Amino acid sequence: MDPPEEIIHDIPDPTPLLPGVAVPLWLWVLLALAVLAVTLLLIAVIVLRAKGPEVKSIEDVYKISRDQLESLRDQLEASPLADIATGASFAIRYYLAACLREPALFETHEEFRLRADALEKLPAGSHKHLNPLLENLAECKYGPSTTDADRAGALLDQCLEVLRGLESTRPRSIT
Repeated sequence: MDPPEEIIHDIPDPTPLLPGVAVPLWLWVLLALAVLAVTLLLIAVIVLRAKGPEVKSIEDVYKISRDQLESLRDQLEASPLADIATGASFAIRYYLAACLREPALFETHEEFRLRADALEKLPAGSHKHLNPLLENLAECKYGPSTTDADRAGALLDQCLEVLRGLESTRPRSIT
């Protein structure tokens, strides 16, 4: 007797047996929109950072800082000393950041004071004027604050004097 012939069956399709979650179309659309939104946001950030504020020259930076300090004079009677000192500090630090590539604009007063290389690009004589000014600004910003037009006016005068001194020590390029 011959052995029985073996019957070979096809392997059945396993798809119905596999667990799976069907992702609805609206979820795919939502995911695509989210990716598109993030991409557009990144492009916008890159474009805005690449442009940045347009400053034509260092003289413009000095003029901007000086004008910021002068514009604070209009607020002497109405603003607390802390607000005047904060605005003045920003104007001075903006000048330092733009002219000397000094990161003082982005640091607290304590971080700035503790950094060993702070203001090393300045001539030695300017330190004796700038350091007391920065200390005075910090005291006015963080101390108890009331409206004191006389003290705020003196603070702005000191800021303008130091700013003029810094500008006078900046190397010039003659073309």
